[in-house]
Amino acid sequence: MSRLRTDERGAALPLAVLTLVLLSSLILGLSVMSATEPTIAANQLRTAQARALAEAGLELALWALAHPEAPNGLSNPLPAVVPPPYDGSRLIVMAAGGAALGGFRLAVTTGAAKNERDVLSVGWAPTDDAADTRPKAHQRTAATLWRLRVPAESAPCALCVRGDLELTGEVTVDARADARCGGKWGAWSSGLVSVAPSAKVWGADGNDAPNEAGDYVQAQPADEALGWMFTDVDLLALKRLARARGSYYRGSVLFDASRPAPEGLVFVDTATGAPATGGTPAAELARAELRGGAFRGWLIVAGSLEISGDARVRGLAYAQDGFVYRGATPGGIEGQVVAAGVRGGSTSLSRAGGGSALTFDCAAAAGGDGTVPGGWMLKAGSYRELSDP
Repeated sequence: MSRLRTDERGAALPLAVLTLVLLSSLILGLSVMSATEPTIAANQLRTAQARALAEAGLELALWALAHPEAPNGLSNPLPAVVPPPYDGSRLIVMAAGGAALGGFRLAVTTGAAKNERDVLSVGWAPTDDAADTRPKAHQRTAATLWRLRVPAESAPCALCVRGDLELTGEVTVDARADARCGGKWGAWSSGLVSVAPSAKVWGADGNDAPNEAGDYVQAQPADEALGWMFTDVDLLALKRLARARGSYYRGSVLFDASRPAPEGLVFVDTATGAPATGGTPAAELARAELRGGAFRGWLIVAGSLEISGDARVRGLAYAQDGFVYRGATPGGIEGQVVAAGVRGGSTSLSRAGGGSALTFDCAAAAGGDGTVPGGWMLKAGSYRELSDP
């Protein structure tokens, strides 16, 4: 019987060779990766720089719109031919420490609404010069810039009413003196206008005779008001701003000597906080009264608004439904009144004593006498990064 013998001599060499092969493959792979990694990192850096440059373009567009009076500002409304560099015709170069980082091309156009601007910004790193042989990256970003709609700029009236309007007593409405926001009717109504013999309405018709055809208009198409009333987006933004500054209320609110209205933007919302519509129950609509005292700013009410006594207002009084003024000397409104009549609420003005009940003032109506911010901002949900067409 034979006995099998095992001999392991010589086994180390194949194992060593196999190990060397595996190590060589690993080293080769790492070498390839280390060779491409700087290229990948450089590409990522250029892409990040291009994105940052594109966003710098958006910031420049915001600045230009907010400073129309500046040499490089953009006027509102936009000119028919947008000037460079806001027409995309020129690369705006950015540098740090004397070294160029890249640049962006910027195009600003009129948006879907009068208070919107569409912006396309294309960032390039390090340049968009085709003759430059260096590796390049670019990033396209688009956004809509938006500002609150300002009725004083677009509405054709000092007293703007969707529905019927009644002027009694010694009420005077005067839109003659201030044409900075354009010439205005004294009153505009989609319904009928009733003017008592003792009441006077003056529009910017070039003469001092009241209650003429050039002073107020009635029976106008109600849909015309949609061009200058606050939109749902505007109202939502106004709510948020009022909440942020602690001047947001709900339901019925009385402002008087013991509880004066805060200066600036004031928003009185429906009892539930839901938007005021034609289907909102009357009991849920907001009701605000300003009984005497002084107020500067915008008073926005998701329902009806009443101003009474010697209350003195400089700014915008905006009621989504009806508006009532029962004033007395020395009170009055300098600015603008809008009654949107969302549920057919009535609008009436009466006054005891001399003086004007409503005098149109562009600055007071447009910016709450300097108390309401009206700058341009990024419209929520509009920012997006685009691929090449």
